[in-house]
Amino acid sequence: MKILFASQNKGKQKEAKILFKDLAIDLVFPDEFKEFENFDVDETGKTFAENATLKAKAYAKQINLPCIADDSGVIIDGMNGLPGVHSNRWFNGTSDERNQEVLNRLKNRTNRNARYITVACFYDPNTKKCVIFEGVLEGSIGTKIIGNTGFDYDRIFIPNGFDKTYAQLGENVKNSTSQRAKAFKKVKDYIKKYR
Repeated sequence: MKILFASQNKGKQKEAKILFKDLAIDLVFPDEFKEFENFDVDETGKTFAENATLKAKAYAKQINLPCIADDSGVIIDGMNGLPGVHSNRWFNGTSDERNQEVLNRLKNRTNRNARYITVACFYDPNTKKCVIFEGVLEGSIGTKIIGNTGFDYDRIFIPNGFDKTYAQLGENVKNSTSQRAKAFKKVKDYIKKYR
């Protein structure tokens, strides 16, 4: 079974290869198809689920393959739930500049609680079957940017039960505990039965 993983983000692709490696499927990526040159999906949804579904359907339609798409973000209590569904688009700058802006906004805040959320969508264009899966990871925002692995907010996010950022803990810890791992485990379990 060939399934498209609908992300052109190299960090997400690397995670997906690891998370789905024990599943007997042929996982392919947009980079492998000319149909996805200059292809982008407007993430106009108001929720992670809406955005994941928009992406899954749009990508699947391009090449008529079952598709896994996700939308992820971080919700920070001390920023009134921001950045949420706009995690990659609320601040124009590099990942480190975005992280620094979060730290600046939390400078005088005592509530640094945060959670990573991933909502994954599996969509089969042949059967029109569309299923949603969610993974949540509670944690907090640190006080400085630190660590060498991961991407996005991993260098400031400290998962509950640890005293280091995800970027310090490394890929093995992240790939076994992350919100994406939780959501994709549910996707994997579903695909095993679906086939």
